[in-house]
Order: sequence, then structure tokens, then C-alpha cells
Amino acid sequence: MRKRHRHRIHHERAPDGTLPVTALHVGEAGYVRDLRLHDHALVQKLLTLGVTPGSRLKVIQRFPTYVLQIGYTQIAIDHHLAYAIRVQPDTES
Repeated sequence: MRKRHRHRIHHERAPDGTLPVTALHVGEAGYVRDLRLHDHALVQKLLTLGVTPGSRLKVIQRFPTYVLQIGYTQIAIDHHLAYAIRVQPDTES
């Protein structure tokens, strides 16, 4: 049986120092800075779920979906939505 190796995608920081949520590992946290989506309905969905600029989120799970903890709430989102959430990593997590 062959072992599957996961290749890490190198995420570069944007000039403003933010990263997509997909760059965080399980257990790491960050503060939401921006939502980079062109679909207003998806932006509204994330805002309704508590993914608002300034809120702190923590990555609970990355596969098969991203599970994020925001306050006392956990949400599950797909890779596309997770990639659109730009965060400032929390260096204390």
C-alpha cells in the first residue's frame, strides 16, 4: 500500500499581512480582516454566521470541510469560502 503525501501549498502573505484561512493549521487562530468574495449572497451568509471583520476564529478541522470556531459557534464551510476569508494570524494561539 502506498502512502499518500500531502503537499503543502505555500501561502504568501498579502502586503497587508493577511492570509487566507486555508493557510492556518488545525488549532491556529486569526482575526478576520476581509472577505474576498464577489457574490453578495455568500458575503451575507458569512456575516450572518458571525464571520465579521475583527472577529477571532480558530480552525478546528480542515478536511473534508473546514470547521471554524467563532466565539461559541462552530461553522462548516467549503474550501472556496475558507480561501476567501482573509485573516491576520493570532500569534498568541
